[in-house]
Amino acid sequence: MEAMDPRSAKAAQKPRREAVLSPRLGAALALLGESEVLADIGCDHGRTGVRALRDGRCKRVIASDISAPSLNKARLLAEKQGLEGSFEFRHCGGFDGYSEGEADAAVLLGMGGELIASILESGGRIAQKLSRIVMQPMRGEAELREYLYKNGYHILDETVCLDAGRYYQLIAARFDPENAEPLPSFMPENWYQFGALALIKREPLLLAMMERYLSIMEEKLERAARSGELPEALTRERDNTKALIELYKGDLVS
Repeated sequence: MEAMDPRSAKAAQKPRREAVLSPRLGAALALLGESEVLADIGCDHGRTGVRALRDGRCKRVIASDISAPSLNKARLLAEKQGLEGSFEFRHCGGFDGYSEGEADAAVLLGMGGELIASILESGGRIAQKLSRIVMQPMRGEAELREYLYKNGYHILDETVCLDAGRYYQLIAARFDPENAEPLPSFMPENWYQFGALALIKREPLLLAMMERYLSIMEEKLERAARSGELPEALTRERDNTKALIELYKGDLVS
């Protein structure tokens, strides 16, 4: 029987390396900063919590998911990485399985914006006590941003990332009615599709995202025109996007 190379045996004993984070999850962690206890709401595969611990962004993770199979995937990943002692797993939806003050930060990633807003609303003081909440809606960005602006949340930071050919908007906020600001005057009135802070920061990918969005609106309007229609909502989306593109390319806004 052929003897095993000692180097191979040593390599086999090493813990499995964690897969590289996607740009979307990496952008979320960059917005997170540091916390003591991170609530990973809808944790799915658990990669976000594992990397947050590995990078020293938190000391403990409470990972929860309404899906038992997803929660089990997260548990297995934590075990493979030798981090199970820093995790707590809860089978629940939103903040239902949490108590006030036990976490100081949260991530809600990969859900619809309206669902995220609903989770924050139903979470009540549990959500309101968090020092930072990082959100990445898959759609419904405008609905989520409108909820934050109208319900006492202070937008702390925003960014845009490109992942597998798709643009994502990410928002960091906290409940802080005293410091919450209204939609800035340079933004189209009652229009929340893109972030004012991302515009002020000149987020590198924001312009490309808005230009793609504008192209989609123009295509929809062309199809509508051929049917003899001119939908007011689509026209507003197009015109507002054009205005923000001009702002992005023009003088700095503040």
